[in-house]
Amino acid sequence: MITRNCTIGDVDRIRKFVNGCKPLELHTPFTYWTLFNYFSNLCFLIEEDEKTIGFISGIKSSTDEDVAYLWQIGVSEHHRGKNYASLLIDYFVESVALLNCSKIHVSISPKNMASYNTFFKYAKRKSYSFTEIGEVKYHDQVSNKDEYEILYQIKL
Repeated sequence: MITRNCTIGDVDRIRKFVNGCKPLELHTPFTYWTLFNYFSNLCFLIEEDEKTIGFISGIKSSTDEDVAYLWQIGVSEHHRGKNYASLLIDYFVESVALLNCSKIHVSISPKNMASYNTFFKYAKRKSYSFTEIGEVKYHDQVSNKDEYEILYQIKL
C-alpha cells in the first residue's frame, strides 16, 4: 500500500475512482486538474497493486489563513472499515499544519451519516473539537437543484 500526493497525471484515475465511489460527486477533469496543480499538497491517494482505494482533497482558504477546506474524501467500498479514511485524514491534517492552519472545514450532507461518523470519531480519537458552524445552501440555476450541506469545523 502506498499513500502519496495526487499529480496532474492522476486526473483520469481519480475521476474513475470518484465515479465509482458513491456518494462522492464526480466533477470535471479541469476541477481535478486545478486541485492537483495548485493544491497537490492537500490531495492524496492510497493505492494498492496500482489500484486507487482511497482519495482525499482540499484547498487552503483565501479569506481565512487559518482554515483549510476538506473537499472530498472517499474509500472504495471493499476497503471501508479498515481505517483508511483516518489514514487519509492524518495526511491531510499533517499538510494543513505545515500551512499553519489550525482549522479544517468540511461540509457533509445530512443524509451522509457515514461521513459524519468518520469525522466525529476521528476528532474524538485525536482530541480535536468537531463542531457545527453553519450551513451551505445553494440553488443551482443550471440544474434547478437545491444543494444543502452542514458545515463543520475540526479545530486542531
